[in-house]
Amino acid sequence: MDYLWLFAVAGGAALLGVALCFGMIKQDGRRSIAAIAGAFVVAIGALGVGVYVATAPTAPLRASDREGSQNRLPAAATTEKDLPGR
Repeated sequence: MDYLWLFAVAGGAALLGVALCFGMIKQDGRRSIAAIAGAFVVAIGALGVGVYVATAPTAPLRASDREGSQNRLPAAATTEKDLPGR
């Protein structure tokens, strides 16, 4: 289902981009080629950054257990004694 939404959103943006490129080329062909090339460079750069962020390692996830050992970790959830004014 995620791929369906990705296709719908990305496909809609791509169709809008194609329509804008077509309109720009019809209006002023020579001047719009540089703008369209710049837009493609930015889009490729954004795609590269997105792939890098998606594949970058993240902090390990530690699930809760019966003993509640996750609450003894340095980054445990806030308790009432941690709140200001208590």
